[in-house]
Amino acid sequence: MARSISVCRAQERTSMGRLSLTEYAGRLYVQPGVEPLLLELQDEDGQDVLLLLVACWLGARGVRADAPLWQSLRERQTPWRDRVIEPLRQVRRALTGDAGAATLRSQVKDCELAAEWQQLARLQQCCEPLVPDEVPPEPAIQAHLLLCAGTEQQARLDALAALVISMEKNAAAGG
Repeated sequence: MARSISVCRAQERTSMGRLSLTEYAGRLYVQPGVEPLLLELQDEDGQDVLLLLVACWLGARGVRADAPLWQSLRERQTPWRDRVIEPLRQVRRALTGDAGAATLRSQVKDCELAAEWQQLARLQQCCEPLVPDEVPPEPAIQAHLLLCAGTEQQARLDALAALVISMEKNAAAGG
């Protein structure tokens, strides 16, 4: 009986949770409502979009959330974000509205995105040794988002969790 329960719980993890972090992030980001919500969390609340994506991915995989893991992920992410991603973002934003610099702005944006994708791959390497537990995706996603971002933006985090869980359910249903 315990084996059948374990098998059922494993099947609860959707195909989305089996994707690599970069594949998962790419699919999640284009879901309706996700991009603007992530950008609000970034621009208005100071949250790190890459870490929010990692939180959703770890939760979808059924990895148990814990504070030391999130401390480690922040320590890995912060220097790259501060030294590479943020400076590129500042340059891109400074070029906004300058018609004569549209090509340069586009190139800087491409560099910014490349830096983010590279960092997602690095964060995935950091998380690969983590073994999924028997944690259902919904509470796991919520727990990871809480440890990632805290409770300051609870309404936005709840909205993000709802979008992610909806995507997970659609993937499980084959849609």
